[in-house]
Amino acid sequence: MPIDNRVINPALARQLFEKSAKLKRKRQGAPAAIESFPRVIKTITGLWRYTEGQKYLEELIMMEGGKRRAGFPLEAQEELMFLYQLLLDQHRILSLRGQKITLSRPPGTKFTMGNKL
Repeated sequence: MPIDNRVINPALARQLFEKSAKLKRKRQGAPAAIESFPRVIKTITGLWRYTEGQKYLEELIMMEGGKRRAGFPLEAQEELMFLYQLLLDQHRILSLRGQKITLSRPPGTKFTMGNKL
């Protein structure tokens, strides 16, 4: 896999490639754990290029204050953390290229997971 050092750290690119390969091997058997939560997948993909996507993933991963909820299985938590890191890396790459992340929410979004918008 050719790595463009101007865009991404080679060590990080290698980690992402290895994680991607691991997920592909896993997909040959059972589906990824996060795929058990279609509403979460739909929301993540809908908010990916918006700042709301980062907020949404943060709220899925982190437990705040005395809030109680069932949470996700360990495999799904790992995949959510991977997606969060991937999103942060993409934001960093876009900012290095002079592109901006869209600050407003996508039209018709009803993301209200604990935040009043």
